[in-house]
Amino acid sequence: MKTRVLIILKPDCIEKGGEAEVKKALQSNGWNIITERRIEQVSNDLLEAHYDEVGKLRERLMKVGPKFADHVIKLTVDYMMRGPIVPLVIEKETGDAEETIAYLRSDVIGVTKPWKAKEGSIREMYGNKDSEHEPIENVVHCSGSLEEAVQEVALWFPEI
Repeated sequence: MKTRVLIILKPDCIEKGGEAEVKKALQSNGWNIITERRIEQVSNDLLEAHYDEVGKLRERLMKVGPKFADHVIKLTVDYMMRGPIVPLVIEKETGDAEETIAYLRSDVIGVTKPWKAKEGSIREMYGNKDSEHEPIENVVHCSGSLEEAVQEVALWFPEI
C-alpha cells in the first residue's frame, strides 16, 4: 500500500534557502516526491480551507478560548502569506499508513515546536528555536493523519 502525505515548505523554509535540504531529507527517508508547485502568494481562502475546514485548527484552539484561537489563526495565516510556499505530495510504500505518518511526523519532520523536536529532525535543524517567537516558524507543514493527508492532498492538488 502506498501512503501519500501533503508537505508544505513554509515561507521561512524558502527564505532560508532550505528547500533542497528538506526535500533531500524526505527522500533519504524513502519518500518520493509525486508532485509539487511553487505558490508565490497563497490565497487567504485556500489557507482558511486548509486550517479551518481540513485541519480544524480553530476548533482545536477553541479549547483555550476564542481570543486565543483568533490570535493564533491570524498569526498563522499572516505567516503563510508573507512569502512563497511550496506544497508537495510525497509517497511511500508502507504496511501501516498511520504508523508511517506518525513516524514521519515525529522522527523525520519533528514535533511542531522546533525547540522540542527530535535532534536531527527537519524542524530541529531548520526551525526557529526561540520559544517566545510568534508565530512558531517550523519550516514545514506535514499532514497529521491518513484522513487529514487524503483531505489535504485533495485540497491542494485536486488534479491527482
